Amino acid sequence: EGSVRRRVRLLVLLTAAGSAAGVVGAQAPTTSHFSARLAGRPSVRAALAHVDAHFAQQVDEWFRLTAIPAPSGAEAARAQHVRTELEALGLRAERDSLGNVWTVLRGTGGGPRTVFAAHLDTVHPEGTDLTVRRAGDTVRAPGVFDNTASVANLLAVARAWRAAGVRTRGDVVLLWTVQEELGLRGMAYWVAHDTADLVVAVDGELGPVRYGALGIYWSRMVFSGAGSHTNTSRGKPHPARALARCILDLYRIPLPPPDAPVGAVYNVGMLRGGHVVNAIPEEASFTVDLRTVDPVLLERLDSSIVATCATAAAAESVSFRREWGQRNAAGGTPEQLADRRGHYLVTTAIDVLKHLGWSFGVGPEAVATGSTDANVAVVRGIPAISIGRASGGDQHTLREWADVPSARTGTRQVILLAVALAELDER
Repeated sequence: EGSVRRRVRLLVLLTAAGSAAGVVGAQAPTTSHFSARLAGRPSVRAALAHVDAHFAQQVDEWFRLTAIPAPSGAEAARAQHVRTELEALGLRAERDSLGNVWTVLRGTGGGPRTVFAAHLDTVHPEGTDLTVRRAGDTVRAPGVFDNTASVANLLAVARAWRAAGVRTRGDVVLLWTVQEELGLRGMAYWVAHDTADLVVAVDGELGPVRYGALGIYWSRMVFSGAGSHTNTSRGKPHPARALARCILDLYRIPLPPPDAPVGAVYNVGMLRGGHVVNAIPEEASFTVDLRTVDPVLLERLDSSIVATCATAAAAESVSFRREWGQRNAAGGTPEQLADRRGHYLVTTAIDVLKHLGWSFGVGPEAVATGSTDANVAVVRGIPAISIGRASGGDQHTLREWADVPSARTGTRQVILLAVALAELDER
């Protein structure tokens, strides 16, 4: 009986480790599901033609959506726009308690359930000037690229799908998530309450297909003490001194060299503490953003950071506690994700982009990282990738921009990938 228990426990541990590393398994299929012949099928051609014929309207909607404030946790107005447009198409728009919105393009049966996800939120707070400014093919506005372009892309896909009468064997789920910028919360909630065989996040620049998951730990390190007036502060425990000591010591924690196959990075981003000039603050804190794709390295560095903080607190005779902001697991190193790189989900996405005339240049066609809604699926062992919505840059800044014509490529890409993955049915 004890031997059986040990074998069961070992199996559970191995299964959990494989899931954490995002490994598909040795038998993962590799052959691309896309071909030029598939793109030439009547309903697919009709769907692509619909995108082309209505691209000006897609762009107008993209700009209108950009002007709707959608900071994380306050995406309701954008979500309502999506629901209204879906219902106008005769589609059922579903919504969960967190605020995610989705519709299911029902399949005829027998194919995989494929989810395409675009997040509704942006990082820009209420009151940000969201005026869209266009100069030729370049458009500028906070949030116009990340991720409003994707929100409009998926709505254009829904319209083209319905207009062309596309049918696939598997269901195609178009999902608009909330709170992605706060740690992929919307996607995590949806995956916990629904099912998916394949997941595609539409988020980022056109280019390499991302099939991994960057581990991201956000923490606030808090130091507390009794405080004291400046006149009586000499020799007293001091949270601010502990904070200063800790930050300096953190940056002495060794990281892999810049040219290492698997790297890591961390940053102290926000400092807080004190209410008056003439007193020791009773509390002082800073945030740490730690990132790597390697789950072992992620835990080792995180432990070192926490230990460094605890040591600094003890040296200054103050208390220390950690407050979690977000805790997204790492998907695994390129070696751990070797099977994922060859999975047909990845090879199909690459072939679709090539068919659309995209040149990868000298860069890789796929990379084992990612910081999108796809991460949620990767760390659960669900085949998942992220693909680009358009070309653009300076996201998360007021200088954010996007290339307008490239959004057409992004939309066409989703249609071709959806019919390839969910298996076109033209019987």
